[in-house]
Amino acid sequence: MTDTDKPRDIRTLVNQFRTSDHWGISLARDLIWVVAVVGCIALALYLICGTWPAVVTIESESMVPNMNVGDLVVVVQKDRFGDLQTWDDGVKSGYKKFGDYGDVIIYRPNGATDMWASIGLLPLSKAQHPIIHRAMTWTEAGQPIPSYLNIYRGKVTPTGYLPLTVSGETAGGFQILSTGARTPAANYTPGTADITMRSPQGNYILPADAIVPNSGYVRSTSTVTAHGGYITKGDNNNFSDQGYLTIPGTGSVEPVKKEWVVGKALFTVPYVGLLPLHIAEVVIAVIVLMVLHELYLRRKKNKVPAKPLKKSGKNQR
Repeated sequence: MTDTDKPRDIRTLVNQFRTSDHWGISLARDLIWVVAVVGCIALALYLICGTWPAVVTIESESMVPNMNVGDLVVVVQKDRFGDLQTWDDGVKSGYKKFGDYGDVIIYRPNGATDMWASIGLLPLSKAQHPIIHRAMTWTEAGQPIPSYLNIYRGKVTPTGYLPLTVSGETAGGFQILSTGARTPAANYTPGTADITMRSPQGNYILPADAIVPNSGYVRSTSTVTAHGGYITKGDNNNFSDQGYLTIPGTGSVEPVKKEWVVGKALFTVPYVGLLPLHIAEVVIAVIVLMVLHELYLRRKKNKVPAKPLKKSGKNQR
């Protein structure tokens, strides 16, 4: 067997892969480098944040104006950098996050899971995204589920949530919400200054004389929770999730158990989240740019003229 027939060891193959100028191998080196850098960043985020994923993207307007579509949200373990606080807790302690009292949490609705979540790669697949909303309060098992309402949605951050009672239903199917001893007639017609809100569960009227400027409202419902959990609400939604938000394939959202919480939001980076929202297009664009760059370098190299050999002055006559 000649020297050229000797099998090459792994070190030789690695060195050839590292130094080869073949365009395919060069492209493969670039891709491996990108994957390695992304992997190191992901590992560092996991070690710092204590949860996975450590970043999520805002995909809807439910948290406007405190979080906007395309914002990249850095997520940490729910008790890292301080205990998780609800809106009620924040009012007492003075703790605010993202423009209002309490923490914004990322949770799996009704504990929904799939293959990706079960192996710890993702909280949920695209078919069942986790929800990122503010934790309003904690409800113990056997207690009525409170319903939080903000008639201004994201335009106003409520200075407080005042108690409401259901006091009647109109002939048109509107459920009237009021405070105190007010008892409107069954055929009550909304006035021009009344607030009308619509939800999948019905249409609601808040009479003008019950409205307190810049305030939200909370009322106890007839639904009793079978387990303890957080009551959550999108800052830009009229109603809290529990009792009003229904997800296809999951059902009506229940109070959020602690084990359903993926983490809490630490801070946001505007617009950066638009990249993950269009990840397929971004990957294709990056690969195309890398190929074009490699072709450009090869073409430039081929155009370099060969240097003429210098003639030696010796032995010339």
